[in-house]
Amino acid sequence: MTQHSNQPAPAKKGLSGRAIGGIVIAVVVILFIVINRDQTEVNFLFFSAEVALWVALTIAAIGGLIAGFLIGRKRYKPGS
Repeated sequence: MTQHSNQPAPAKKGLSGRAIGGIVIAVVVILFIVINRDQTEVNFLFFSAEVALWVALTIAAIGGLIAGFLIGRKRYKPGS
């Protein structure tokens, strides 16, 4: 008779492909934002403003990050 231990599988070492991809994308976005520092006019709904392009890009990146987080998270299902 064989015995089965209830030990969890050993954790994988190193970064996953998903983590590496996320880091690469984050670095590219940060470089893009840092390089684009000129002033520009930004229009949003009913107003416009003259701001540094890096500010507008940072706001857009944060908005995308929040949207991706909200879309990607698992929903709670009662009874599961």
